[in-house]
Amino acid sequence: MALHWRPVGPEPAATYWLRRAVVGTGALLVLALLWAALPGGDDEAPERLAAAPRSSATPSATQAAPVPSASPTAIPICQPEALRVEGLAGEDSYAVGASPRLSLRVTNTGTAPCTRDLGQAAIELLVFSGSDRIWSSDDCAPGGPKDVTTLVPGEPVERRATWNGRRSRPGCEGEKAQAQPGTYRVTARVGQLREEGDVFRLTG
Repeated sequence: MALHWRPVGPEPAATYWLRRAVVGTGALLVLALLWAALPGGDDEAPERLAAAPRSSATPSATQAAPVPSASPTAIPICQPEALRVEGLAGEDSYAVGASPRLSLRVTNTGTAPCTRDLGQAAIELLVFSGSDRIWSSDDCAPGGPKDVTTLVPGEPVERRATWNGRRSRPGCEGEKAQAQPGTYRVTARVGQLREEGDVFRLTG
């Protein structure tokens, strides 16, 4: 079968060539579209993909990893060598029968805060006349809850007790005779640390 390269028909030859050109172009366009639709037909596609955006969703409370909370720094216990303990008489003299207001003063002489139990069971005020033990704040009011106190360097803390001017014995036993005129000394104790303090007089 012979191929007709030249246009045959009643129309001018240019018309037939134009028709063939349009048909040929349409066929090439269809083939190009089919080729692009095939997998792997465009080797440059992967490079044109934009990076996937990061998820903006925040993890829920159950998904979030627990963050350990910072534990507060423990304040150490005051060591005896870092404490200055004083027994204070308040006045230089009292009349016999008066009730002297005595004080225990404790000061942290170190460079950092520390703690110390200053509850009734841990501290004591005593009154002596020479070597004669006259009175103790523990005799009739022993024990009691702890009172753990933070001592800041250089800032004294005081605890006070009123002495009724009479003798006392451990357990609050025996006769509570009136103390006589004379010279007396206050002694203060914190734990095992015991220091002599102020001297005062009872006058008749």
